Order: sequence, then structure tokens, then C-alpha cells
Amino acid sequence: MKQIITISCLLISLIFKAQVYSGSGGLIQNNGQDTYYAINVSGLSPSAIDSTFGIEQICFSITHPDVSELYIYLKSPAGIIVELTLGNSSSGSDFTNACFDKNSNTITLGIAPYTGTYSPVGYLGRFNTGQTGNGSWNLIVHDGFPTTNAGNLISWNMKFGNAPAHPVALNSSNLPLVFINTTQPITETNTTINMGIINNGPARNNPSDQWNDYNNKAQINIRGNTSKNFEKKSFSIETHDAAGNELNVPLLGMPAESDWVLGANYLDKTLIRNPLTLDLFRSMGHYSSRYKNVELFLNNEYQGVYSLIEKPKRNVNRVNIAKLDSTDNTLPYVSGGYIIKIDRPIDPGWYSLLAGNCPANSKFFYQYVYPRDSDITVSQRNYIQGYVNDFETMMSSSTYADPVNGYPKYIDVDSFIDFFIINELSKNIDGYRLSTYLYKKSIIEGGKFFAGPLWDYDIAWHNCNYNNAFSSIGWAYQLQDNDYPIPTWWTKFMQDPAFVNKLNCRWNSLRQNTLNINRLNQYIDSSATVLNESQKRNFTQWPTIGAYISPNPQNQTGATYLSEVNDLKTWITNRISWMDANIADGCAVGINENSIVTNLIVYPNPMESKTTFSMKLESSTDISLCITDMLGKEVARFLNTNVSPGESTIAFERNQIPSGIYLYQLEVNNIITSGKIVVQ
Repeated sequence: MKQIITISCLLISLIFKAQVYSGSGGLIQNNGQDTYYAINVSGLSPSAIDSTFGIEQICFSITHPDVSELYIYLKSPAGIIVELTLGNSSSGSDFTNACFDKNSNTITLGIAPYTGTYSPVGYLGRFNTGQTGNGSWNLIVHDGFPTTNAGNLISWNMKFGNAPAHPVALNSSNLPLVFINTTQPITETNTTINMGIINNGPARNNPSDQWNDYNNKAQINIRGNTSKNFEKKSFSIETHDAAGNELNVPLLGMPAESDWVLGANYLDKTLIRNPLTLDLFRSMGHYSSRYKNVELFLNNEYQGVYSLIEKPKRNVNRVNIAKLDSTDNTLPYVSGGYIIKIDRPIDPGWYSLLAGNCPANSKFFYQYVYPRDSDITVSQRNYIQGYVNDFETMMSSSTYADPVNGYPKYIDVDSFIDFFIINELSKNIDGYRLSTYLYKKSIIEGGKFFAGPLWDYDIAWHNCNYNNAFSSIGWAYQLQDNDYPIPTWWTKFMQDPAFVNKLNCRWNSLRQNTLNINRLNQYIDSSATVLNESQKRNFTQWPTIGAYISPNPQNQTGATYLSEVNDLKTWITNRISWMDANIADGCAVGINENSIVTNLIVYPNPMESKTTFSMKLESSTDISLCITDMLGKEVARFLNTNVSPGESTIAFERNQIPSGIYLYQLEVNNIITSGKIVVQ
């Protein structure tokens, strides 16, 4: 009996009494600035808050005529900030003793005036990691619509107790693990960090394992426009050596480089949309940023699932265009290569010569990407702007569709068609007008503009609730927006029968394989299976499933990860059905130079193990294909005699030939078409 009493006393000593701290309120600033309301916690016992004793609940009362304007956060003495409610997840007037803890439904299920207990949009377990609970805590209220409505915080309080939310624990993962350690806050300017990566291949990755894929310095900054305001941040990373010099490294088996992105995919509750887009464009034969899904730790705090992505830049393994030096100021060298981007006018660049597709005739904006504004010379600046101006002027002329002097003279039509297909299939609300990369080759390499690489598709694929982006019907290129208009090229392209015919050909070809609905569903299902373990941790740390995060269009009542994945699959099926109905079956392909040669499809290119030459014949003919290296040495030859009318393909398998650039000559009815194949 004496032993039992001793154990009981010990258990009682481990149960600490709940402790509540209250703070006063005041006017909420209505000028776009944050308003801070402090509680100075002292005498908290125990002082360290963790999974046994920590913060349990935050309550407040606010008078405001439209709480959808308010973004409310809690900040700890250690600087951790957790979002309690964001404006889009609530509506109506007032919070009346509204409390937030781990045990309740999300606030999206509530009815104003909000009273009772709700689940925060952020995760309170982020506070209970062993940090001190004593010190200055702040409730932060941000009115997102300055001068529209005024409000007041009446009062607020915090409760510490024995049933806190636990920090997310990761014992091991099937994904590689990335570690970032820094003593400085991470901001939009560069901060030096220590970075490590654990990658054990097919084996499990444990946080205690050696940093075996990367263990060195790096520079980091917060990236994004809207996304920089999310709790879960995206980052730009530049790998460095110990002396602070740029260091090209093959992270997670990707080709060596120093510039990388850690993409948060915060708005995408499947964590699949960006990877799906990148993989599709690559399978269509274009460079597309490689990526690896990882789980991230920042100063030992779990951060969730991220994609480690190649940042778009000029490189033989990325956007493979000629290098421009400061001395390349005359033809032919000044002609390329260049990378530009249609985006917001927040970085150096220039406005379009012509207005975009919008009622107000607003112009869109080109940014310099390569060379950067700090590196580009006056001659290079004049050249690239002049080339774009010439292209735009031609597109506004009556002869824009001329096959010799019209748009085919300026652009690689095939890349623009594939870019169009991806943007339309995904119905990307930002497509064409934001985060839209274009690159130009030098005249030595043909001199044309190419569309791509693709970037920023987290609110595509049925993940946006405005401008009809949520609907599976309608063309995305017809969107009209005064602030960020779509270039009118796309409307003009779709008025040209030759462009539309090539689009029809390409779409129907892709639907046989790359865009086959069963293949797309298998891709999504397999991706979800790989992420099934890690997504549970991710959505514990960032509990957004079931909460309305603007601009998500999905019904969040009873939402789960599986329902988000199924929503994506269902929408894609409906979208493909609409596009099938609005893109003509087949395409007009003859046996003369202006048809069969023009409509030849070589995919994928670049290739890894195999590429396919695809064409359609209207009558029997002979087909010869010869492939040589850059020195003219023949590496493969194919001869098909008396080929029947209809679809015809030739498969070229890599076998043992090394990586590099190869030339092909395709002869059909004594007409020769030449081109390049890149073997990766």
C-alpha cells in the first residue's frame, strides 16, 4: 500500500494546474498595418512548454462588421507565429468569446457571430516544443481591407494546461529530409544558413542519420508574391561552400547547380499539382524543372512536405541556350540566348508594345531573367526588346499568319502549342499572363522564341474560385483582366487555321498516351500513395484541409486528403472531355512539304531512352530516317517501304549511344526534313 501511495503522489506532481493569462484590447488599425496586443506571461510553472504542459487555447472577442477582412495570429516570445483565422475562412460580424484549440471543427463550419470553440487554421503544437512560455506573447490582428471597416479587440486570453497540442514528430520518412539551421530570421533578402540533406535511397530516412546528400552552407530567402504571406513559406536556395562561394551540387541526383527552390505548395491540398505539370511538360518533349519531394526541418522544427525544384535558369542541363557575356554586343552573338518572363512589374523589365486581352487595353510586363538586369548590356537590352517589339508588331498585322514572314519566323510553334495545351488543360488562372517564361535562342541555333519552362501551377487544375477557373468548360486564354492581361497573341493564334490544325494534331496524338485519362489517374494515384505517409504530418503541422484557404474552390465540409485527390481526378476527367469536344478529331496532313513535314511530331525530345517520330500519311509512300552525331557519323538508320496511309511511327531507342545532340534526316517522297534530338 505504501508503494502505491508513493506512485500516486508522483503522478499528481506531474499534473500541473491550468494557468490563464488575460490581456486588454483596443482599436484595430485600419491602415493595412498589423496591430499588436501583448500579454506578458510571468511565473508560468513549469516555464518550458511542451507536449505534457503547454498552450491549450486562445480566446478573444472582437467587434467588426465583416470579420472576413481580418487575419489573426498568435506570436510567442521565441518568435513563432501561428495563424488562428484568416479572413477568407469566416464571414459576418464579430467574434464573441471565440476560442481556438486542437479539439474542435474548423471555423469554416461556424456561423457569425462566432462564439464557442473552433480549430485554428495554424497548429498550436508549433508552440509546445520546449521553448519558454514566460515572456511577451502577442495577438496580431491585420485588417486586410484598409479604410473599409473599423473594429476593436475587446479582450483576449491564453490558457496553458495539461492537454496541449503536441509538436509533429517524425521518426523516419520514405522521403528525403532537408535541414535548415540559422540564427538569423529568414526574410526576402539573403541569409546564410547551414543546410543538410539525408537521402538513403530506397531505405528509410531518419532525422538522426548523417547528412549524406548535402552538408554545407547556403543562402536562403523567402520567395513568392502572394505566397510569401502564407504561414508555410517557399524559399529560394543558393548552395555555397564554407567560404561563401557558389557551389554547384547534384542535389538528390539532379544535375549539379547552385540555384534551387523549396516549394511549399501551401494552397494545393493534394501536393501534386506542380509536380504533375512539370512531369507532363517534360513528357511532351521539353525541358521542365526537375524536382524531388522532401520533408523539411527549420531549426529542428518540422515544416512539412516540400518540393525541391530546379530554379529556371540558363544552363546546359536546364534552359539550354547560348551564354551571353558582356562582350556579346554585335550579331550574331547578341541574338541570344535570353530568358524573359511575363509577370508583375516588380522586377526590372519593360511593358509590351501592344495592349493585352482586356477591356482597358492595359499592357503586360516583361521581366529580364537572363541576363539579369544587373548584367545585361545596353546592346543586349535593345536587341531583346527590339525582337519582342518586332514580333508584337507582326502579330498585329494582317499578314501575321504568313508561313514565311509571319509568327513562324519568330517563334517555335510546337513549343507554343504544347504550352497552350498545358495551360488550357490545367485551366491555369495565371497562365499566359503571370509566371510565364519565354526563352530565345541565338540565330546560330535558329534564333526563335520558345515557350517555357513552366512554373507556378499550384492554383491551376481546379484550385481557383474566380474568373471561371473552377469550371471544367471554357477557354482560359479568353480571360480578360485589366491588371495583368493576357497577350493577344493567343487569340490571334487561334484565328489561324494552320495553328489550329497543328493544335488538333498535337492534342489527338497526346491523348493516345501522355494525356490518356487512365495514365493521368495512375500518375495521381501513385503520387498520392507515395505522399500518403508524409501528407498526414504535413496537414497536422499546417491543418488546412477542411479550412477555406483562398482561392480554393472545393467544398471543405468533411474534406480529407483523399477527397482532395479525387476532386482533382474528377475535374481533369471533365476538363479533358470538354477539350475533346472542342478540339477537332484528327488533323489535315498530306504528303507535300508544307503538311507532312510541318506536322511531324518527335516526342519526347529531349529523350532519355526512346523517342518516337509520328506522322499521318494520306497515301502509300516510302519513309527513310537517318540519325547522325554532330560530326556526321551515322548512329541509326530506318527504312520503311510502301508504308500504308494513316498513322505511322518510327521508334528510335537510345541503346548505348552517349548523351549529346544528334541530327536526324527524315525523307518522305524525296522530301527531306532535318532536326535535332537531345539525348539526356
